[in-house]
Amino acid sequence: MNTTKHITVELAAIDELVSNRFLQSTEFEHGRSLADLIIGRASTATLGPQITTSLIGEGIFLTGAKTTSDSRYLVIDIEQSRIFDGLSDADSLFVFQKLLRFAKKIWQGLTMNFAERIISGSSKAVLFPFRGFVQTPYRVVIEREPNAERLEKRGDKGKFLLAYKAGRESGEASKEVAAFTNFRKVYESIAELRQQLSSQPTKNDVRDGVDQLKVVELPSPESFGPSSMFRRFDDWLPLLTQQQRKFVETPIVGSYRIEGAAGTGKTLCLMLKAMSALRHARDKDEEMHIVFVTHSDATKRSIAEVLSVIDEDVFLGANRKEVTRSLKVCTLSELCAEQLRQAISETEFIDRDAMESKSLQLLYISEAYDEVIAKEFAAHERFLSPAFATFLRTEEPWKVAEMLQHEISVVIKGRASEDLDRYKKIEPLRYGLPIITIADKGFVYGVFRSYQSKLSDVGQFDTDDVILTTMGQLDTPIWRRRRLREAYDAVFVDETHLFNINELHLFHFFSKKEGPYPIIYSVDRSQAVGDRGWTTGDIAASLSNENSDSSREAKVRTVFRSSVEIVNLAFSILSSGATLFTNFENPVDMTASAFTADDERLAAPPRYWMAATEEALIEAAFTRAETLVKELGCRRSELLLVTLDTGLLNKLQEFATSKNKPHLLLKKRGDALAVESARQSGQLILAHADYVGGLEFAAVILVGVDEGRVPPRSEEQESSRNFLSYAAHNRLYVAVTRARYRVELLGEKARGPSKIIEPAIKADIIRVEDL
Repeated sequence: MNTTKHITVELAAIDELVSNRFLQSTEFEHGRSLADLIIGRASTATLGPQITTSLIGEGIFLTGAKTTSDSRYLVIDIEQSRIFDGLSDADSLFVFQKLLRFAKKIWQGLTMNFAERIISGSSKAVLFPFRGFVQTPYRVVIEREPNAERLEKRGDKGKFLLAYKAGRESGEASKEVAAFTNFRKVYESIAELRQQLSSQPTKNDVRDGVDQLKVVELPSPESFGPSSMFRRFDDWLPLLTQQQRKFVETPIVGSYRIEGAAGTGKTLCLMLKAMSALRHARDKDEEMHIVFVTHSDATKRSIAEVLSVIDEDVFLGANRKEVTRSLKVCTLSELCAEQLRQAISETEFIDRDAMESKSLQLLYISEAYDEVIAKEFAAHERFLSPAFATFLRTEEPWKVAEMLQHEISVVIKGRASEDLDRYKKIEPLRYGLPIITIADKGFVYGVFRSYQSKLSDVGQFDTDDVILTTMGQLDTPIWRRRRLREAYDAVFVDETHLFNINELHLFHFFSKKEGPYPIIYSVDRSQAVGDRGWTTGDIAASLSNENSDSSREAKVRTVFRSSVEIVNLAFSILSSGATLFTNFENPVDMTASAFTADDERLAAPPRYWMAATEEALIEAAFTRAETLVKELGCRRSELLLVTLDTGLLNKLQEFATSKNKPHLLLKKRGDALAVESARQSGQLILAHADYVGGLEFAAVILVGVDEGRVPPRSEEQESSRNFLSYAAHNRLYVAVTRARYRVELLGEKARGPSKIIEPAIKADIIRVEDL
C-alpha cells in the first residue's frame, strides 16, 4: 500500500527526468526505481547525479542539488488524487512523465497538443495522457494557482502547480475545488527541504548499463462490421482487373511501384500482394517475413482490419521468432522505435502518429518564427534580400510557418544534416521560401535553432530527428550483419507520396537484401503533402537506393470509387494547375470507370451552389446534405462536409452543435474507425481536406470553394502564391475523389468561384446554380 501522501518535483529535477532516457521506461533499472518510488513501493531511489531524493514527513521531494527562492514545484497529491491506483508500473511511469512535460509547458507557455488543455476562464488544466478515443478517458486535473491568496501574499504566486485529481470519473474541472491540506504541508516543508539539501553531499551513482527493452504486442483493433472491403483472399481475385491481378500475383523480385488515381485500389493491391507472397512461401514451405508500413495510426488500424479478413492463415501479427511466415503492419515511427528502443522512449516522441507529429511540429515552428521576428528581424532586415525581407514583413505568419516546416524538415535536417555551411550551398526549393542570398538562409537557420531549443525544453524529438537517428544506427556494419536475421524479406509502403525525403531514404535499410531491394510501394503524387517537388523517379531512387530504372511499375487505370463525372472534375482540377504540376504524370489521365448501371443512376454532374452570405453558405451545406441523403437513400454518415479553410470548419461545427445536428469531426487522416463509429450512430462527417485521404463517401459537399479561400489570398509574393496554389490543388483533388456518386461545391456569390474550378465550369463539368 502506498503510504506516501504527496510527491513534489522541482523544475531542475523535471528537466533531468524528462531528458534522461534511462528514466522513461520500467525496462531500465533507473526507470524501474523511479516507478517504485512514485507508486510507494520504495521510499528512496537512485535516479542519477542531477536528482536528489528527500523524505520530509509523509512526502517525497525530487529536486536538483539546490533550490532557490525562485524554484518552481509540481506537487502531486497522491492521497487526494489516487493518481496511480489501478495503473500498471509502466503506465504509472508514463503518466508521471507526461505530467512533468505538461507542467513544463504550462510554466513556459508552450503550445499544447490535443491531449493537454488549459480550461478557459478558470485556473485549472487537464491532461489526457493515454492515446486513443474512449468514452471515459483517463485524465489528470491540475490547479495552476493553488492556495492563491496565501502564496500571493508571500510572493510565491505562479511557482506551484497542484495535481489533485485523476482517473476516469467525469466532471467539470472549471468548477472543481481542490483540497489544500497536503499542499500546505508541502509549502511549509520547503524551508526544511532547503536546509536538508544544503547539508547533503552531491551523489553520483549513475550506472552505465541498461536493461533490454521488451517488445509488447499491441491489442487488435475493434472490428468495423460487415463491409464490401471485407472479403477473403480467394474472393478478391475474381474482382480484380487484369492489371491489378498481374501486380498481385507477380513474384517479388526487386522493387515494384503501383501508380494510379484516387479510388483505383492501390492500397488493396498492396495488401493482396503481401498476402499472395506469404501464401506462395507457405506452399513452398519457405520462410518469409513482411512489414507493411503506413503513414498514420488511423490508416494502420484500417489496413489491419481489412487484412484480418483477407488473412485466413493468420500471418498478421504472428511472432516472427516463433513462426516462419509473418506480416507486421505498423507506422514508420513504430518501426523506428524498435531500432531506437534503447535511445528514445515513448514519451520523447512529439507524437507516434505521423500526421499528429507534423501538426504539432508546425505549432512549435510557428512559435519559434514569431519569437525570432519579434527579437531579431530588425537586426537582420538590412542584410536580407529585398524580396525575402518584403515577404517576411507582409506574408501571414502561419503561411510562412508552413513553408518553414518544409524547409527545416527537407533541407536543413534532411539534405544539410543541420550544418549551416552545407545548408548555404544547397539550391533553394522550387516551391519553397523565396530565399535568394546566404543572409536569407542565415535568418531561416536562426528560426531552426529556436525551434530545436523548444523541442529540447520539453525533452522531445520530432519525426525527422527520429528518422535521421534511426538511419544513422542502421547504416553501420553492425546492422548490415544483423539485417539477414532481423530485417524483412519484403517491405511494403502505402502512400509514399505522404512521406518526405528523410523518411523515404530509410525504407531500404529494413530489407534483408541489399539490392535489388524488395520494396513494393504505391504512389499518387497529386495527393502529396510530404516533399513537394518529388518526381516519381526520385521516389523510386530513394526507396530502392539505386537507379530508378531498375524499379518496375504497374499503373492501375480503372477507378472503382468515383463516377465518370467526378473523375472528369478531378482531371480538370489537376489540369488547371499545369504550371505547378510539372513533376509527375496526371494520375487521372486515361482512366476508366468501373461503375455499373445501378451506380450510374445514382450519379449526377457536380454542382456549384452560390450563397448570398457566409451564414447562408453554412446553413446551405447542411440543407444540401439532408437533400442528398434522401436522393441517394443513404445514411448521414455516407455524406462528407469538407472544407479547405480551418475557420470555416470551426463555423460549420459550431452551427451543427447549435442546431443539435449529429456530427463527427475527423481529427486524423484516414480514420476509418471514426467513420464507422459515425455510421453506427447516424452522424454526419465534418472534416478538413487534410484528413479525408484514404476514405470514401457516397457524396461530398465542399464548402467555401470560392475566390480568396481556395487558394488563400496572398497578394505579395509569387513564391508564396505558388506554394498556396500547389497545396489548394492538392487538397481539392483529394477531397473531390473521396466521392462515389455526387460532388457539390458551395461558395459565396460575392466572392465568385475559385479560379481552380473555373475551367471545369467553362467546360460544363460543373453546373452553377443559385441557392
